[in-house]
Amino acid sequence: MIKQPRVVPLETPDNSSDSSDSENEEGKEIHVEFEARSPEGEDYQGIQRLLQQLFLRSAVVDCSRVTDTILAQRGIGSVIKQSIPDEADDANEESNEVYAISTVLNLADKTKESVIGLRRFLLEQTAKGNDRQVLKYVTDLLNGKVGFLINERFINIPAQITVPLLETLVLEMRKARDRNLPYDFEHYIIICKLYKPKNLATVSAVDQACLFSNPEEELFVGESELCIDYDVSNETNLDNNTNWADGVEMTPWRRIVVFKADKLDSLIRLVRDSFPHSANT
Repeated sequence: MIKQPRVVPLETPDNSSDSSDSENEEGKEIHVEFEARSPEGEDYQGIQRLLQQLFLRSAVVDCSRVTDTILAQRGIGSVIKQSIPDEADDANEESNEVYAISTVLNLADKTKESVIGLRRFLLEQTAKGNDRQVLKYVTDLLNGKVGFLINERFINIPAQITVPLLETLVLEMRKARDRNLPYDFEHYIIICKLYKPKNLATVSAVDQACLFSNPEEELFVGESELCIDYDVSNETNLDNNTNWADGVEMTPWRRIVVFKADKLDSLIRLVRDSFPHSANT
């Protein structure tokens, strides 16, 4: 069944001001209302775009097929879109944009090409570490009940959006299990986007801390059983050497994170406590 849209008010940075604006105007927050909806066919390109920012130029993961699988899951997952008043007649391209996607895929479903690609990708990235014990762990993990958690969004969407999305996903999976659908997981795997200093040998230990694109995902790392990092600086069209405020050059990485499924509820509470809504939201 299609969920009723829920309005999720958030304050987001307004980057639209031009150079003529005063410095006090820069970085101001505007009140934007989003709706959480079930993924639909019209969201295909938006979901695919969000997946491509995660997997970049991977030849193993077919983002088109993964998008098809997401859309085929009835009653599982949510997309975030801008809330448009009912009286508005013209729906422009911006109103149909997908700003975030939250869902889960069953990695045990080897009948789907999308899942086969994800499994192969995870094993290949693990094998690059040349650690037989870790490779065996991931291989055994993929032979069990494991879900691939997707938590993707535009970079200017704040972390608070994660809480209602994951709460909805947990409820949907619970209802799916009541219908004997295969969403009874023992572990979750999530891939996080992060940045590391380009020249680790030349920066202090303090500067070596990673910067997460989705900051709440650092909390997932704290509850993880396994983390596997891989460099993606050669797979992005963006300038790989990102200059941050402290002048340290950063390069893009990805981190495969494995955590037990029974930790998801406590992680949602931790995200809520760590990224509270402001008084205006």
